[in-house]
Amino acid sequence: MKKNKTLAVVFDDHLLFLDSFSALIERLGIFSSVQAFNDEGLLNRFLISHPKTSIYLFLDYYLKDKNSLLMINEIKRLNRQAKVIVTSSVTNPTTIANILTYNPTGLISKSSGFDTILQCINAIERGERYICPVMEEIVANIAHISAIPFSNRELEILQYFALGLSIAQTAEQSHLSKHTIVAHRRNMMAKAKVNSITELLAFARSKELI
Repeated sequence: MKKNKTLAVVFDDHLLFLDSFSALIERLGIFSSVQAFNDEGLLNRFLISHPKTSIYLFLDYYLKDKNSLLMINEIKRLNRQAKVIVTSSVTNPTTIANILTYNPTGLISKSSGFDTILQCINAIERGERYICPVMEEIVANIAHISAIPFSNRELEILQYFALGLSIAQTAEQSHLSKHTIVAHRRNMMAKAKVNSITELLAFARSKELI
């Protein structure tokens, strides 16, 4: 890794973890600088302003009133050089399977230390996706759990519905037509065997998909 051309970014809405994890990343001594954010707008502006910079972005999974999965696609759109590493204490196999459908570059436990973070960075430098040992053991059992019933696009739309967005707002955010959103909603309700958006969201929450 070329230190003078590689940045680390940490995004977390818990300030105590944000500060301690950023300090841990700094102590690795392999990044030219480490930036810490707890505001999504500021993070997006930073990514836009560094379009050609290699960035390792450590992204917290659980945020206030939502998870960060929609941010993964937005981060990739704003900065193609960004390598997204999801950090979480999650242990539910279905939740981990859901995270992996968004194709993060890495997935590590919040309890990870120096060795794990270095292994993660080295794997990514080799062009590999990295899953830390703690998560890997859980991932090994994913084949034995029920398959996630929704497509990646449907999961994205579910996230918007969970935020309370209307059909029109969801269409705008996902760059789809309102008719397409309605069709996706109808298909998801059929898959979940429910009759309302409230029941659909309850089903998704029961599966830890939102």
